Amino acid sequence: MDTSLVLDSMVMAAPMLLVSAMGIVLMVMAAVMKPLSPTVGWGTTLATLAAALGLVALQAGDPAAEAFAGMLRVDLYGHFFAVVLLLAAIFSLLIAADYMERIGVRVGEFYALFLFGVSGMLGMAYANDLMMVFIALEVMSIALYVLCAIKRADDRAVEAGFKYFILGAFSSAIMLYGVSLLYGVTETTSLSQLAGWLATHPETNSVLAVGGVLVIVGFGFKVASVPFHLWTPDVYQGAPTAVTALMASGVKAASFAAFGRFVIGALGNDAATWEMALWLMAALTMLVGNVAALVQDDLKRILAYSSIAHAGYLLMALSSVGGMGADQNPALGSLGFYLLAYTFMNAGAFAVLSLMTKDGDDNTGIDALAGLGKSHPWLAAGLSLCLVSLAGIPPTMGFVGKFYLFSSAVGAGQVGLALVGAIGAAAGVYYYLRPMIYMYMRDGHPEVATDGRARIALAVSCVAILVLGLMPGAVLAAADASVRAVLG
Repeated sequence: MDTSLVLDSMVMAAPMLLVSAMGIVLMVMAAVMKPLSPTVGWGTTLATLAAALGLVALQAGDPAAEAFAGMLRVDLYGHFFAVVLLLAAIFSLLIAADYMERIGVRVGEFYALFLFGVSGMLGMAYANDLMMVFIALEVMSIALYVLCAIKRADDRAVEAGFKYFILGAFSSAIMLYGVSLLYGVTETTSLSQLAGWLATHPETNSVLAVGGVLVIVGFGFKVASVPFHLWTPDVYQGAPTAVTALMASGVKAASFAAFGRFVIGALGNDAATWEMALWLMAALTMLVGNVAALVQDDLKRILAYSSIAHAGYLLMALSSVGGMGADQNPALGSLGFYLLAYTFMNAGAFAVLSLMTKDGDDNTGIDALAGLGKSHPWLAAGLSLCLVSLAGIPPTMGFVGKFYLFSSAVGAGQVGLALVGAIGAAAGVYYYLRPMIYMYMRDGHPEVATDGRARIALAVSCVAILVLGLMPGAVLAAADASVRAVLG
């Protein structure tokens, strides 16, 4: 490859390279400076994420281009999802600042692993080749396997990391086998070339279909869709809350970024071939996630099943691509908008949960919220707003996002799928409002930590949920333009 092309590629991939490089720097610092000061680790990580966000903003006006021989596609789509997952990472970092100290985790490598995980997420947002998707996915996943179990004295955390590792490795193998089948038929792993091959070979190919389904199965595990969701509640509950916050929003945004580019960009108008698989995944995920959450008594498990249900809503948008040509779908941008909304909603909810610690452990049982409305009214109000938005009640950002997701399905003629989603969302209202009953209608004296940075995360999330719920136009337009950029 020409030297100038390499330099151009490095400039285009600057946000991802910066995050990766600083992860290496922090890893070396943690090895040399024992112990690494939490202030240094946290400040360096925050500055790196802010700088990466600034680089993404600077590149937003540039025309779409491919980097590293087409392995990455730097376009509005990647930029939008990069902003979403970087915001998710910043919120998670704000939550982690004092929380990790409270639970007794003083491991300097935490921040290096955090940045490695984010670099993998950025790679998934910009990946334009199935092998690049796989590499980025593994970089992200390996870092998170360790982060889930970083509280080594906690059996639940170790179990969470082990379960995530075993099932994650299994799903990665399935995806890689699917990629090999697609390559065997099309002789390419490039998403752009795969789209061109499908356009010129409309005939049905059983090997191609199996390969596509296996790749979808691999993505299904990462986005926690049914029937590949069983790891989610245990891992969310066992992992430290700050790590769970990153998984719930950042990992989901990155996974759907790559999944969306595969379905919309590579499969495109041929997505109808896999439409039934996506339809079934979306329907089952919405129903199982919402129904299973009804009987949970731990807030992290409730949010885990909520995450599963929301994966179903997002799959509904991807399923709608096949029913109406991707370029004709009026609500295509709902995928990006809802992921941004989901990031804010989860950041606020997990910010409050991170404050609920007792004797160095998470105290996230729903009964721990009893009396929070009286003792800490602002925290209770913030958590209530996040839960109301997750339920899709106006005038929140969650309502706007759900409205456009369902419009996407109805516009594509998938009224049945939209009806399934509506039934699931109606059931979800109960378990979202149930914690509010404990906060405002039960007596108690909840233990709440004093953590200014987590409260900042909550405050910013709540403002965004309300402002973008009342004035969503600009963000909706940006989300729509970004997702349509995949088709260009």
